[in-house]
Amino acid sequence: MASKFGLAGGIPERRVRPIWDAVDSRQYKSALKLCTALLAKHPTSPYALALKALTLERMGKPDEALSVCLEAKELLYSNNIFHFDDLTLSTLQIVFQRLERLDLATSCYEYACTKYPNNLELMMGLFNCYVREYSYVKQQQTALRMYKTVGEERFLLWAVCSIQLQAYFSSGGEKLLAFAEALLKKHISSHSLHEPEALSLYVSILEQQAKYDAALEVLSGDLGSLMGREEDKLRLQGRLLTQACNYVAASEIYQKVLESCPDDWESFLHYLGCLLERDVKLPKPTTGEHTCSSCSVDSNKTSLSEEVVESRLASALLFVQKLQKNDSSDSVRGPHLANIEIERQHRLSGNSTKFMEALVNYFHRFGHLSCSSSDVEIYLHMLSGDEITELLDTISRSFDASSVSVKALGLTITTFKVQELLGTLLSKSTTDLQRIAKGMVETFYKNLPLSRDLDPQESMHGEELLSMASNILVQLFWRTRNLGYLLEAVLVLEFGLTVRKHVWQYKITLVHLYSYLGALPLAHRW
Repeated sequence: MASKFGLAGGIPERRVRPIWDAVDSRQYKSALKLCTALLAKHPTSPYALALKALTLERMGKPDEALSVCLEAKELLYSNNIFHFDDLTLSTLQIVFQRLERLDLATSCYEYACTKYPNNLELMMGLFNCYVREYSYVKQQQTALRMYKTVGEERFLLWAVCSIQLQAYFSSGGEKLLAFAEALLKKHISSHSLHEPEALSLYVSILEQQAKYDAALEVLSGDLGSLMGREEDKLRLQGRLLTQACNYVAASEIYQKVLESCPDDWESFLHYLGCLLERDVKLPKPTTGEHTCSSCSVDSNKTSLSEEVVESRLASALLFVQKLQKNDSSDSVRGPHLANIEIERQHRLSGNSTKFMEALVNYFHRFGHLSCSSSDVEIYLHMLSGDEITELLDTISRSFDASSVSVKALGLTITTFKVQELLGTLLSKSTTDLQRIAKGMVETFYKNLPLSRDLDPQESMHGEELLSMASNILVQLFWRTRNLGYLLEAVLVLEFGLTVRKHVWQYKITLVHLYSYLGALPLAHRW
């Protein structure tokens, strides 16, 4: 390509770089002047026209940008092929995409690939165009052409992924998946596989065809060594065994995973699900947390008798207790949450008297952590009103609220969070809510010395107390329509920002409050 020899789109790079710098710094008028000067010297350069179109589009002139792009496209289609390179096409593609004319970008790449049928960069650009248009068949055809041209594994994987998408979104999936499997088998026989992603894709193709035994055989063979971590390999084996309804072997596999990674909550749920031969309800992943309060084991679907269920729950409890003894650190919460889940299963079958005890023990050990209330949210909603009161009283009695320590502060916040999660605050009287909000602010103020040595941009200990207090004050406003509560909420948050000015949660709430009050300059400031 021309750019490899110090040229950009057939133009010396020193003449092009200032234009890109001006565009990147949003100095569009300067960029347009530079484009005009460049076109004066290179009037038939598609790349110069593409840069002008890009600048015009950024200036908010889409019609002019499209007209210039079409002019550049006509030049590309002419017999002057010296400047026909991927840099020109990619610049045009950026503009066409922003103008929502992906079809024009694709046609440019298609024409380029007919002129240079073995040019890898152009074929990759064409493949990306088809990806943006969801043209799965053409993606597959282009990826296979690249694979045949250079024989690289990645292009075969692109083709197989395109076939998977076709199988998912169209009919005839069985034949398509069989074709993908055949492509991979042929490649493995001649070149083997070299990337973990390639192995995962091969296993997923077999899994989609319900060839679980074949997938397990692949993992246990030489290709299985591509998995970087043994735990990842075991998780995959456990999933395949579960889908093959081999619950005994699957539970043993998940047990190995938990012995190595005791905080793997998802693996524990699968382990328990396999023991009880029940479905595991897992939500779509949204965070990187180890635990998820909305995950659970289905309590209804099982073919086992009640005696067998109780026996297997007892064996799971022994295993979990073993994990707890092996790891006594406060950072590993999984085995202790597992104890609550097991007692939940007992409770659902009407045989548990230790569900509350498991929750109390969890709060005694981890209640000072900010995540403790959200960890057990699904379990808290199973409690009756009397049990909630008992739990809150037990937590409150477990520490000295008057002491100034990180642990006592954490337990105090957890008590408030539990009430907030369960909605018990909403049922309290106006006087009680005033007292609670005042107590939150006083607790925050009293514990300020704990954050004295922290970096100014670090989160303070107990900073969520002011957000919770302001929320209560806003609720009091909606209940009484007394504007004073809103003003107090503003003062609380302004106080927090005086102490630590980097707390974005305070700022966002203040923007909403000031906007509601009509104090737009103050809202704009925050």
